[in-house]
Amino acid sequence: MNYCSSVAERAIEAVNRLLIAAMTSAWTSTLNHQHVVTFSEEIDDAREVCSRENSAAADCVRSQN
Repeated sequence: MNYCSSVAERAIEAVNRLLIAAMTSAWTSTLNHQHVVTFSEEIDDAREVCSRENSAAADCVRSQN
């Protein structure tokens, strides 16, 4: 009985290690494939949005006159 319980415990631990390795690999892979936005990209995006909004507002004012 003790031998069977020891075998079962080792099997559970082996499955546990495999699951941890698989989850770690998936997490690492996900992090490697994410695009990290840098501060300069955020500034560029904000300027682009502002310039589009300003040009749209200017077009709106021109069309009303």
